[in-house]
Amino acid sequence: MPSDREQLLREFREYDTKVDIVSAFEVYFCKSTSLAATVAHFERFPRYRAPDGAIATPDFTVLFKDGTLLVGEISRLARAEGSLESLLHQLGRYDTLTQAPKESRAGGGHELADVETVDVFVLVPDGESNAAIDRIDQAIDEGRFGYAPRQRPTVVGWSFDAAGSRYIIKYDGRSNNPRPRNHGRNPSLASWLQGNHDTLTCPAKSLAPLKVSRRFMNDRPPGLYMATILWLDALPAAASPQVPPLDLKVKAANLAEYLRESYGWGDVNAVNIGLEFLQRGGLVRQTADGWAVELKEVASSSGEVHAALLRRYLAKPRGPVTAADRKQAAERAARDRELRQLNEQSQGELQPLPTDEG
Repeated sequence: MPSDREQLLREFREYDTKVDIVSAFEVYFCKSTSLAATVAHFERFPRYRAPDGAIATPDFTVLFKDGTLLVGEISRLARAEGSLESLLHQLGRYDTLTQAPKESRAGGGHELADVETVDVFVLVPDGESNAAIDRIDQAIDEGRFGYAPRQRPTVVGWSFDAAGSRYIIKYDGRSNNPRPRNHGRNPSLASWLQGNHDTLTCPAKSLAPLKVSRRFMNDRPPGLYMATILWLDALPAAASPQVPPLDLKVKAANLAEYLRESYGWGDVNAVNIGLEFLQRGGLVRQTADGWAVELKEVASSSGEVHAALLRRYLAKPRGPVTAADRKQAAERAARDRELRQLNEQSQGELQPLPTDEG
């Protein structure tokens, strides 16, 4: 069984990796010198109603100028049959989409455009991609879980090459796994794959500018990830122009609004989860109408903040949180000492009672 520390770090890294993968496709579709010309809108946070009436939340969508749609889903398909059933249910709903975000709406949501056809693009860790391709192909052939897509999804594997500091996206045509259709576009994702030995790369340096402005993807972040973003960014922004160390009073709704305005995503529940993480680490305290924070330096560099917050979370420090809390505690302790001293003096001044001796 993984320890709490290992589990929390794994959740943090998995979410951070998903942010990178979505960002890699934003680089492909929005920053390239060729493919970007075919794109009408890239959406990092799609959330809208599917034809079955339920809300669809794929990990990204790409609306092309020719009216076709690419839907991206990042999955870690587990061996359990229920995991496959859940994934195919999602993919089946994406296959039926008839609209796509064409722009973000002020205040949240999207303006939608009708789409002619949909291609579903599934990204799984490279070590699991062959199994995912085979299992999806078999499920389609056997008609399991009611999954009968109009167009088979394209499954690709992703990996991170630490030595080359780059993400690698790899396609394999096994088990009827199709390339994404190009719909007559040139260039297209399909032509890129064909021209690069079915392998695409995205250097980490290409993601660096997006890491500053793209902190989230369409899934709710785990507590450690959200706590880190709050500590590095949202809380200092709420304190500005003052700088740490200082006491701060904040509301989750205001922090969520800041994140939406800054990064396109902000959820009050997720912010509260991050604040609760910080509270267990002794850095914030819930109040009747919000949160009290002692904003201070917890690590020597921004890259070490998540590790410092995790150590505090696991240690569960007790005692006053803010400087004001410590001042009040010190004043109470001083009053208690003074009262004890007065009581002791009073006890010493009591006259002894007379006795019957003599």
